[in-house]
Parts: sequence; C-alpha cells; structure tokens
Amino acid sequence: MFEGLKWKSAARRSAIVIAIYLGLLYVLSRAFPGSNFSLDSRPQIISLLINAALFFFIFTFIYALIERSRERRMAEPTKQKKPGKSAKSGDDSETNAPSLKGRPNPNTSRRKSRRRR
Repeated sequence: MFEGLKWKSAARRSAIVIAIYLGLLYVLSRAFPGSNFSLDSRPQIISLLINAALFFFIFTFIYALIERSRERRMAEPTKQKKPGKSAKSGDDSETNAPSLKGRPNPNTSRRKSRRRR
C-alpha cells in the first residue's frame, strides 16, 4: 500500500496548505480580537500548532496517495500504446485503423447521409 509514494512532493504540498491555514488563523486573530480566533494565550497557540502538525501528517499521506494514483492513470495509456500490447490483446479495430486511412468510415451508413427529410 505504501509502495511508490512520493513523500517529498506530498510533504511540500501539505506544508503549503498548513502555512496557509496558520496564516489565515493569524490574520483572523488580529482582525477579530474578541472572537474564537484569538491567539492571546500560550495554550491556544500550542493547541493550534498541535492541530497543524496533525493536519500536516494527514495531508501528507493523502497527497502521496493522490499523486500515486495520478501517476498510475497517466501511465495506463502509454502501456496500451506500445506495439507489443496491441498484438497480444487481439483487438482488431486498432490493427485495421491504418488500412482505412483516407477512406470513409465503413461503419457509417451512406444511405442515411444522402436521404433528405
């Protein structure tokens, strides 16, 4: 489950998210001093930093999984485009495609296109 995860880029992304989170809470604590966002006492600041650290690890894990799934999705079409793969799958539509280059599509009905309503 943890194979192929890129922790460095995921940690960088989650650090940016946490920095934005801490910055917004700081701005809100200065803009509205009497609200719940106030960071006046030491225990409030410590609890904020503990929450930020927990969110950092959670976001790092989530971003690493997202990045791995994105890489797998991007790698799928390149695996299918390899010449050895199309011959093994036995799909005839890909093998006939080059022979139809420049010709009309045989799957369309010419009668319907000529008919006037």
